[in-house]
Amino acid sequence: MKKNIRLYKFNEIDSTNEYLRKNHKSYEEFDVISARTQTHGKARRQNDWVSMDGMAIFSFFLKERDNWEIEDYLKLPLIAGLATVNGLKEIENLEYKFKWTNDVYVENKKLCGILIEKTEDVYITGIGINVNNMLPENLKSKAISLTQIRNKKYEIDEVIKNIVLEFQTLCENLENGFWKDILKEINQINYLKGKKIELKFGNEVISGVAQNIDENGELQILMEKTDNRKPEVRSFSVGEVFEKIVYSS
Repeated sequence: MKKNIRLYKFNEIDSTNEYLRKNHKSYEEFDVISARTQTHGKARRQNDWVSMDGMAIFSFFLKERDNWEIEDYLKLPLIAGLATVNGLKEIENLEYKFKWTNDVYVENKKLCGILIEKTEDVYITGIGINVNNMLPENLKSKAISLTQIRNKKYEIDEVIKNIVLEFQTLCENLENGFWKDILKEINQINYLKGKKIELKFGNEVISGVAQNIDENGELQILMEKTDNRKPEVRSFSVGEVFEKIVYSS
């Protein structure tokens, strides 16, 4: 059952995810912590998250469910990505794409990053979206904001509430057995599909062409043919994806 979204707004905070990690017991499920700026924003693999005024920066949490398996929680980054796309479409109907496992792209540039962390019995979802901010020159080739696309300003609280409501709906759908329907939507906006990529995990690098995201939430890759190996499709649950730039003569 969906609940009303309560939004707790900070002018500046170290990290909305870190704040909830320390203080989630003082809040209810799906309460939102948002900030104008973060001083120590967190990204995947311990990287810092660049924070700018005009972004939608927020976190909320999901409590552990008695009837969920660990595989269900592993789908949360995909659910957060689809929720972000669906919520943004209500604000501005653009051709958003979901880049497995934690980014939203538009016009082949990064619009949003997602970070999900577990602490005690809750799963914290942190989202940062370029909304009203203008990207500096050194980032314009790889990132973009809504205001740069449409040359107008947006109500950030509305953006946040739309996304969290979509997240709630998708979690209910997952709980009610509609994962295949959710996955179909995700693959319809699969940014990587058909692209030549390199997947790095640990010290290993895998090259191939990205395919669909499978029912386990893993990315399928058509492996490059080698002298001693025929082309095959393998699935990967983790890894950092890099697009391979192919130059045509």
